[in-house]
Amino acid sequence: MTGATAQSKAASSIDTSMESRFAYVFCATDNRYACSVLVNIHRLRTLNSSVVIHVLVSTDITDPFIGAMEGLSANVHVLDPPAYAEGEGGYHRGCLLKLLAFKLHMLVPGLRRILVLDSDQLILRNMDKLFEGLPDVDLAAPRAYRLSKDFLATTFMMINLSDRLWETIRAAFEALEYNKFDMDLVNDVLGDTVMMLSGEYVTLNSHWENWDLPRWFHPTGKLEATVVKRMNGLLKPPRESGESGRQVEQEDADVQDWIATGQQVSLSGSAIGVLAHAPTPAAALSASLLPPVLDEEDEKPKPVPPSPSPRFPDSHSISKQLYQLQESAPIIHFSALGKPWMLPRMAVTVARPDAHPLLAQQFEMWRETAAMVCPDGILQ
Repeated sequence: MTGATAQSKAASSIDTSMESRFAYVFCATDNRYACSVLVNIHRLRTLNSSVVIHVLVSTDITDPFIGAMEGLSANVHVLDPPAYAEGEGGYHRGCLLKLLAFKLHMLVPGLRRILVLDSDQLILRNMDKLFEGLPDVDLAAPRAYRLSKDFLATTFMMINLSDRLWETIRAAFEALEYNKFDMDLVNDVLGDTVMMLSGEYVTLNSHWENWDLPRWFHPTGKLEATVVKRMNGLLKPPRESGESGRQVEQEDADVQDWIATGQQVSLSGSAIGVLAHAPTPAAALSASLLPPVLDEEDEKPKPVPPSPSPRFPDSHSISKQLYQLQESAPIIHFSALGKPWMLPRMAVTVARPDAHPLLAQQFEMWRETAAMVCPDGILQ
């Protein structure tokens, strides 16, 4: 393990009664993640959070981003991430930096409780009340509900800081096995003592891509029949269900009609299962395939905005309940398509023309904020 020492750059903090005890904590190991940290700091400020914000950054973060964080009254600490086993790197390089948050009370005397958040998320609600509302446990974290009912997600960790807990984490660094990462470490060390929170604190935006609902969510109103259940692959493939070839052919034709028209049609159960894996309409396969439109003023070609064709209209119960899901979620985690800095709204619509409209809006909300708060040149 490398030493977790280094320079600390602290900006002026917000003067509140919570200042000496509580803090939100973000981490960044490159400038793209630093941009997302800035987005979420801005979101917390917009949501009138009164809790201090600290950011742990590696030496790869450039001065313009550090200055932008300080400009939003965040306290920035430049630290060396603990090293992985020899040969590890790539996507996970520097990810253990997040776990140095367990020693933040040593850098900031008086700090008692912190909420550590991944940067590649979008904060939707003020979470200040959690600092005093959750019981005093070493760690509270949401269930990684898409992985396992007994596996906690480290994208959201409420930590009660102590020397004892930090020593437990520090010792785990030294014993970290090959091909294990920050989430594995925390689950191995604290998985049997964690206070498991609802999955709402790690809501995946793939729900708006796939038109499904997490099991922890309890919407108002009933779904229409069992369409969504079937649509998300819970039925066996048609030919394994004892259905006749003629029936399958008719259902395949129904699906192709749906794809061709982009309109909601009446589908039988098995056809809905086919629809879940149907190919994207050819007109929306790639933005590069869209015919350009000539601007009359400057005669420069402009891309044709794609026409989204959501699987269900806004009046449908599943569509309404996905709106409710976003209203209920404190945080959206970007699990669909890629990181938010990779895709503008048009690219999301092209890639997923049949997704719920909120999917593209989530990317757009992130990018509009990034355009305001991030140094130039970071967005594609």
